[in-house]
Amino acid sequence: MPYRRDVEPSPLRTGIVHAGLSLLVFGGVAGALGLGIQFSGDPSAAGPRQQLALFETVDDAKPALKSRLKTDTSDTVMVAALDDDGYAEVDSGDEPSLGVDYADGAEATGTGGPSDDPVADTAGSGVRINGKLVKPGESYGEVTAIVSLGSVPISGMSETINGVRLPRIAADGRAPADAYARPFANPGQKPVVALVVGGLGINATHTKSAIEELPPEVTLSFAPDAQRLQYWIDRARASGHEVLIELPMENFDYGRMKMHPQTLLAGRGADVNVSRLNTLLGRASGYFGVINYQGAKFSGDAAAVRPVLEALSQRGVALVEDGSLEDASFDAVADETRVRYVKASSPIDTKLTADDINLELLELETLAKEKGAAMGAGYAFPITIEMAKIWTSELGQKGILLAPVSALVGTTPAELVEGGRVHTGSIAPAPVNPAG
Repeated sequence: MPYRRDVEPSPLRTGIVHAGLSLLVFGGVAGALGLGIQFSGDPSAAGPRQQLALFETVDDAKPALKSRLKTDTSDTVMVAALDDDGYAEVDSGDEPSLGVDYADGAEATGTGGPSDDPVADTAGSGVRINGKLVKPGESYGEVTAIVSLGSVPISGMSETINGVRLPRIAADGRAPADAYARPFANPGQKPVVALVVGGLGINATHTKSAIEELPPEVTLSFAPDAQRLQYWIDRARASGHEVLIELPMENFDYGRMKMHPQTLLAGRGADVNVSRLNTLLGRASGYFGVINYQGAKFSGDAAAVRPVLEALSQRGVALVEDGSLEDASFDAVADETRVRYVKASSPIDTKLTADDINLELLELETLAKEKGAAMGAGYAFPITIEMAKIWTSELGQKGILLAPVSALVGTTPAELVEGGRVHTGSIAPAPVNPAG
């Protein structure tokens, strides 16, 4: 009888068999538990839950919308949306504002008849939406009705030189400083304040906020290298805002920081700076003027400034100074070249706190009441836009008229007026704008 030896089973085969048996057993147990939970469990008790609400509520009180300016900024929210052209926009920061604030003393429902106090009816009753006070019986559309400033360029007010389209004075004498300005009239000769908000076109979210939330009387300025620059200018003008183009100018720290390639430089001849100016002016159409971006060094060099202002004057483009420069020669050279010119009293947001910005805005009110006119300048920081919304919505109650910056161009500087009030208005009398 031949020798027979039993062969031991393969370890791999044994492992597979054991694993299969384990899966079968544990699968059966899990299935049984699942069926038990399905037919006898309470789904509402499963797992942790968090209840979210749009409103901060207290007992027996009407809900108040969360403030956009929360002091607690520990939580960061990412918001993504598509604009009208389908471009994705992402923003981060504080909780997004819903754009609605109830006026002091107003009912949260926004309903009810007039109060017995006529002052309360005009100053506080209603609901504030995006800085606009909507009183009982009014609609948001009625309150925010604006007049588009029209399409650009206007026929006959541009020319092409070396492939660059530049503004020009039309054959009938109309200058871009007038034709592209927002119409304004002040028949009651009230004190006026003007405000320019700049740095637009770089951040889409901030740009949209400035265009959509600020009153159309607020002038907007755009960076020359902004993406879709003409699109943003067209959108701003469609919302009633007149616009400026920012001219980068040499600062004292030029060379230690990255500057725009078309920066206007001190100590350079007219050929260099005027060529750079034309490149900047050719980026878009529809602006009534330009405004400096930095420029402490360039503005102090009258020899470098003069040919630039002469070119602006010949093209009928206004010059706005943002009030941040010391020892600038713009005012003196503007008189020599007869360029349309106005200087802001001061920047409003060198310190980015609500209290500091509010103090600067109150200073503008005081100057306007003393001298007849005042102008401030700021950038499109969220805090600046929010404070400007609140401030502009309250000017009417204080007997002050909000004016576009162009309305102050060419007027006697407020600080030179002795006694009397500045009579503001553009060089060519503008028709009354039904939107205010």
